[in-house]
Amino acid sequence: MHEWLSVEFVRDRNARALEEAAERRLARLVTGAAERPSLRARAARWLFGLAVVADREETWRAVWERLEAPRHP
Repeated sequence: MHEWLSVEFVRDRNARALEEAAERRLARLVTGAAERPSLRARAARWLFGLAVVADREETWRAVWERLEAPRHP
């Protein structure tokens, strides 16, 4: 009965979210923040690299098992 109302509500909410995301992207471009990853992203990459180096054999084993796993369509 009120399905059309909820569909319209979701469309409006999604459109607003897309507009806000576009504004944030423009703001990052204006301030130059898009040139360099955030501190959080850099720390995550550094920690991931450290984990790979510290546990190299286990990481390689996990990757190898993933590559050798049977593929299901």
